[in-house]
Amino acid sequence: MFWIDTSDTGRLQNSDRQIPFWADSESDVANLPKMGIYGVQQGDDTTSCRPVGKGSTCMCINNGSGSTLFVLNSNNEWIKM
Repeated sequence: MFWIDTSDTGRLQNSDRQIPFWADSESDVANLPKMGIYGVQQGDDTTSCRPVGKGSTCMCINNGSGSTLFVLNSNNEWIKM
C-alpha cells in the first residue's frame, strides 16, 4: 500500500506536481502513478493515484528491513536511489 506524505505541504502545492509518497514495500512502487499515467487506487483514496510530476519521491518502509527511496525521473521511471 502507498499514500501521500501530507506533511510535505510545500511540494503538494508545487505546480510541477512533485508528490512525496510513502509505501509499505518496494513492490508497491509498481502501483504508483507516473507523469500522465494514473496509479492503482488504494481503497477509498482517490487522490494518491492521480498522475504526478518528475521529481516525485517514494520512501519505502520495507517492513523493518531498512528504508529505500525511489524518485520519478524524466523518462517516467521510478528509480531506486
